Amino acid sequence: MPPKWPAAWWETSLKADRGGTVQLVMGDLRPGPPASAPAVRNGLPAAPVVLAGRTDEVKELLKALAPGGPPALVVAGLAGVGKSALALAVAQQAMKKGLFKGGVLFVELHGYDPGGGLVGAGQAVDTLLGQLGIQGEDLPATAQARLALFRSELAARSEAGLRVLIVADDAGDVGQVRDLVPPGEAHQLLVTSRERLVAPDFLVRVLALDELPPEAAVELITAALPRNSGDTRAEREPEALAEIAGHCGRLPLALTVAAATLAGDPGLAPRALARQLADARIRLEALSPPDRGGLPTGVRAAFDLSYQRLPEDQARLLRLLTVVPGPDCHGLLAYRLRNMEGAEPPLAYRKPLVELANAGLLQEYPEGSDRWRMHDLVRLYATWRGELSAEADDRAAAADRVLSTQLFMLFAADSHLTGQVEPPPLPPFTDPREALAWLDEESAGLLAAARLAAAGGRLQESVWFGLRMYRHLYRRARHEEAAEVTELALAAARRMGDRQTEERLTAHLIQALTGMWRADEALKIHEQAVAADRENGDDPARTASRLSRLAGLLSRTGRPEEALGPHEEALALIQGLGEPAQEAPQLNEFGRTLRRLGRDEEAIDALGRAVALFAECDDRHGMARAMADLGGALSGARRHQEAVATHEEMLAVFLELDDALGVASAWDALGGSLLASGRREEAFVMLRRAFDAFRDVGNVHDEVVVALKLGFALGEEGRMPEALPLLERAWELAGRTADRALLGRAQYGLGLTLAMLKRFAEAVPLLEAAAVTQAETGEGEIRKRTVELLALVRAELARPPGRRWWPWGRSG
Repeated sequence: MPPKWPAAWWETSLKADRGGTVQLVMGDLRPGPPASAPAVRNGLPAAPVVLAGRTDEVKELLKALAPGGPPALVVAGLAGVGKSALALAVAQQAMKKGLFKGGVLFVELHGYDPGGGLVGAGQAVDTLLGQLGIQGEDLPATAQARLALFRSELAARSEAGLRVLIVADDAGDVGQVRDLVPPGEAHQLLVTSRERLVAPDFLVRVLALDELPPEAAVELITAALPRNSGDTRAEREPEALAEIAGHCGRLPLALTVAAATLAGDPGLAPRALARQLADARIRLEALSPPDRGGLPTGVRAAFDLSYQRLPEDQARLLRLLTVVPGPDCHGLLAYRLRNMEGAEPPLAYRKPLVELANAGLLQEYPEGSDRWRMHDLVRLYATWRGELSAEADDRAAAADRVLSTQLFMLFAADSHLTGQVEPPPLPPFTDPREALAWLDEESAGLLAAARLAAAGGRLQESVWFGLRMYRHLYRRARHEEAAEVTELALAAARRMGDRQTEERLTAHLIQALTGMWRADEALKIHEQAVAADRENGDDPARTASRLSRLAGLLSRTGRPEEALGPHEEALALIQGLGEPAQEAPQLNEFGRTLRRLGRDEEAIDALGRAVALFAECDDRHGMARAMADLGGALSGARRHQEAVATHEEMLAVFLELDDALGVASAWDALGGSLLASGRREEAFVMLRRAFDAFRDVGNVHDEVVVALKLGFALGEEGRMPEALPLLERAWELAGRTADRALLGRAQYGLGLTLAMLKRFAEAVPLLEAAAVTQAETGEGEIRKRTVELLALVRAELARPPGRRWWPWGRSG
């Protein structure tokens, strides 16, 4: 070992021979680097036995750790998300792959240790020097000298071609790791932290780690059970394990606690643990067991370490965010939570949210959306903290601010969609496009807010949510949600004794139920409403509305002949009142009924008048929807050129309105009229667009309808390989709808296509199922075709393979 030189010597002699045998390292003379620097040992702790659900992240990190990768990487995320496990597993794999022949160094930084155990930058350097074999008297006297020595040792290994990986686990801030970034381009630093550790002088690549996928979460629990000999609980109760994983928010730390609970008690049934964790009031406690010394461990203890580092204003915002209903929160709602008045600079209100995200307690998802979500367990933790600080936070007042802001924004958005715009200062919707986008993004939160208002007995708010949300949900074909929010509002209106609003909401509910293919149920509700109306007096407008609703329901339940009388009565009453805004929808519904009866020329007259009246009332949505029916009637009357032109105009209107569901419907209608006119290739393009658009907006029913329409049309052309995936998709999705008749058509369509491809054994069970479904729905004509086809397919299967003969069309 080199001798220690007095400090006074180097203070007067600051030159060293770079090509000779000595180097000056911040005050200490040391021999120059050896020709071949020794590799360091693998100083890593053991990697986890099971690393479930992180395949993509492992690949990404290994790619980044290859030569030429960034000098520093940070694996960031919520406490307990598995950052250390991932880093250790990747580091071990990198060693096995020979990426770091100079070895690996490891230092635990305890960045969140509240007991003073935090490892400072200087202590970290000392630890790493010790792993390099330099300790005790060999260490320079000052921190700066030791840092320089550390860098010199790494430089020596770089010159020797020995890449070194430094793993710094659990960093609490940039100051702990800034000096650990290795010099040059050979070595690399891998850091784990709950913070993103972004700073102007610490530019790193960040991998943000999220909770596990559902299958991987179950795998993590299951891996703990076989340790108990003969344990078959995972095989017996897989659904219960999936439920446990869901209650754990698929957070690895919580999953590990749950797995340990099961492993430690072989007689505990997973379903019993699932029932316990289902209770949100005790879930956090159940996932935070004390250690043998009585100290808290598990989820709550891990979150405590992050929470205790927050400034009070951030801690308060975290607590208040839990009063926001729904899975996420718009940035403007968070701004209102803080009870801020006036306007802030455009990005100022994001700052506290970004700080919480950097602390790993919040996430902007997707990035740039200004929508912020909290992990389920963090929400429980922050709620618990909020209850402890309830008086200071005034959570009730914060909840009031959130509801009033959501209603304000809802009124503003809905006014754009109805064309009744009263420009609000907040939020700045400038056109229907922005309003529609906000409604799509906020719909889950608005539905949660409607439930919250109803549960809290806020009658007027419940009514407003129901009335203003219904239009958007119905247009998006989200009939179940439309029915739910309407039923909540209807109950509130009845308690308020508001008969006019009750009638309007009843009409909405009937419409939503009809959209869910529950027309019989809707008819019963209508009959109850009629009885109530008669007891409370009546007027012509109300009578006309009731008759029109009855006619529509009769028509949709397969009784169009019975619907004609009520339709004509309703129209006579409305025309007598001289109300075009009410006459237009009546004519539209009347035209649909005439179409169902095959009276296309009469339907064209009624629907043409409906289109004109909607235009007169400046109701462009109503006008475009009436054009869909008008074009269909024109096609039925073989006036194909007029039908195509009408549906093209319908498409232009919906494109102008930026109504995604309307555009999808227009492409579907245009595709149908093009098919009828013989312009098949153009029709296929339109129908494919409609299929994609319905899928994008989540309208499963119409996605199935278009898939069937396009699949059958392609099949008629003999293009079976193109038709097959569409009909498979239709069959897969049809079972998720409430329309049994649609399911029967999907089963028949796929069975027919498989038969045309001579895949007879696969076709038989589908055709058998189709015959049963069609018998249930009373569709005798299509069932007859299904049974005939099934007999032919069975006959082909009974023949020897070499003697089969199939008389049906082309097989593609």
